[in-house]
Amino acid sequence: MGNHSKVKVNIPLIYMKEGDAFICYSPAFDLVAHGDSFEDAEKSFAVTLKLFIEEVSRKKTWGKVLQEYGWQKVRNEWSPPRIINQQSKSVEIPAPA
Repeated sequence: MGNHSKVKVNIPLIYMKEGDAFICYSPAFDLVAHGDSFEDAEKSFAVTLKLFIEEVSRKKTWGKVLQEYGWQKVRNEWSPPRIINQQSKSVEIPAPA
């Protein structure tokens, strides 16, 4: 990336619905985007990711950024963190009046 060769990686995406908004989140870069529909959220995320990639490339800080987000370098290739499980957990929180 930057002056380096480019690699293709698969990053995990999590989709949620909050009220009327659709949310697209990637823990690989801690990026989030939203939209009025699933498709809008995907398009918004694509723009957000593109801007993120452009900015990190411009600053030439890929190594630092990938390490900060938990990516691992294995045999000269970077791999994003893997989601190994996703579940819901029941918790009790104080409810505002």
